Amino acid sequence: MSRRAYVGFTLIELLVVVAIIALLISILLPALGRARESSREAKCAANLRMFGIGVHTYAVENKDVSCSGSFDPEVSNGRDGPVDRIGWVADLVNRNVAFPAKQLCPSNPARYNQKLGERAAGSNSYTPDQARDLISRGYNTNYTQSWYMARTEWRPSSRDYNLKRVAATCGPLRLSCWGRVTDARIPLLGDGRTDIDDLVLGERSVKTMTDGPWDGPYGTQNYRDFGPAHGQGAAIFGKKQHDRERANVLFGDGHVRVFVDQDHDGEFGINEEVVPAEQRDLDEMLVFDGVLSLGRRSLDAWELH
Repeated sequence: MSRRAYVGFTLIELLVVVAIIALLISILLPALGRARESSREAKCAANLRMFGIGVHTYAVENKDVSCSGSFDPEVSNGRDGPVDRIGWVADLVNRNVAFPAKQLCPSNPARYNQKLGERAAGSNSYTPDQARDLISRGYNTNYTQSWYMARTEWRPSSRDYNLKRVAATCGPLRLSCWGRVTDARIPLLGDGRTDIDDLVLGERSVKTMTDGPWDGPYGTQNYRDFGPAHGQGAAIFGKKQHDRERANVLFGDGHVRVFVDQDHDGEFGINEEVVPAEQRDLDEMLVFDGVLSLGRRSLDAWELH
């Protein structure tokens, strides 16, 4: 009787197979990660488009005004009011048009708005329990509003140079009053900048609204509080501590555009060394950054000309 020869893998063959599998995994994982992040970025853009529909719905009901204000309860400092009654988030939630607390940007490292912080609104700040209640009822977001949408332009007769205050400005933007600027260039909402030292309920948060004109009431718009939330690049250190590099921004005509943090500092900053200041990352042909009634940048941050 002949003995059947035993056929099997040698140790070297097994090691080769394992090495090939490991190589394939190392090739596939980044591709799967990119595909997953691309899906999240698309979901974020869809959220913003839905908010845009809500903004226009609100405007139809309210004499073309885009919103009731910003997500800012600090009335003791001239801001808007309780976030469950005033501001773009309340406008959407209270009309059952959209639900920003559920429709969060899925890639942003931050999950909350900074104004829900325990000391974020002076004497009008919310306690942690109040913040949790507001979040559970839908009054939260990790998107940032543009100063244009909430304030439009400085009101000289106010003689108030704190441009975050309601009384110092013309108030929320009217969608029919773009001045000399096309609505396709006016940003309304976008992915928010996040810093590790700005915490809400122990987690990082996003800025509530961009700062508006820089260096004076007619200065170049400062968009530093918009920030990258998508893509993966080299790690950003300092207060940011994440690796995102792309941001979605919603414009007045309802379209959403992606912008890249060109200098990789975790924000969309301006070059303050030139006059008037210029954008470092945002394309000035696509994003308006001047005075709406003028239709361009003023040559002086303190005088309209």
